[in-house]
Amino acid sequence: MATPEEQIPPKSLPRLSDQAEAFSLTVYVAHREGQTHARAANLAGFACTATGERAALQQLLPKVKAYVTECVASGTMIEWVDPPADRQDDEQQRIIPFHL
Repeated sequence: MATPEEQIPPKSLPRLSDQAEAFSLTVYVAHREGQTHARAANLAGFACTATGERAALQQLLPKVKAYVTECVASGTMIEWVDPPADRQDDEQQRIIPFHL
């Protein structure tokens, strides 16, 4: 006779697809004149200014994710900059992995 645990099949979390789309965003961050500037180095046209690095990344990443999501949904090629843009002397590099 089976125990109650053996009779109930294990539940798994629902999945939207077999594999989640995963990407890597290169961001250059600089602290200038009391502000933090962040710009995507491997995706043109994405930049912001905020009071701190965390706030800058919180502004930048949703914009990038929205763009990438739109490209994936429409089948449009994502215009990655490869190799990434040159880093300025006062900028520090951050690698931000993200998924959709």
